[in-house]
Amino acid sequence: MFDVGGQRDERRKWIQCFNDVTAIIFVAASSSYNMVIREDNSTNRLRESLDLFRSIWTNRYHLCDSVPQQTGLQAGRLFPRWTRVSVPDVGEDPKVTRAKFFIRDEFLRISTASTDGKHYCYPHFTCAIDTENIRRVFNDCRDIIQRMHLRQYELL
Repeated sequence: MFDVGGQRDERRKWIQCFNDVTAIIFVAASSSYNMVIREDNSTNRLRESLDLFRSIWTNRYHLCDSVPQQTGLQAGRLFPRWTRVSVPDVGEDPKVTRAKFFIRDEFLRISTASTDGKHYCYPHFTCAIDTENIRRVFNDCRDIIQRMHLRQYELL
């Protein structure tokens, strides 16, 4: 397992880590929707994440990979003026829900634009303290490996 980060100037170094991988876990911070990357102070961070995801998804060397894609979402960052005490029984603010699904759909648009049935995208919402999310990601990784083996033996 490699954590390659997302810095532009390091991409040439870590792109080699993706040779012969079964899955790529791509994490995008939706809370940085209104921030710019540090390399040029003008490119939107979320747009940069989408562009990087697209380049990884469509890379000819990775066409058999699958990508469990996570979007880290913090409601306070999405809507700085929006404040609410987090109570599990109370539903999420509709604005936050719409923003989450808009961002998720942007990633899914990329992943379905070139769907060939050889690789899959499994989107998840998470935050730094969501321990259950890791279980879902590992289950998705298991599904990816099972699909790969079933395809290899022509059972799928």
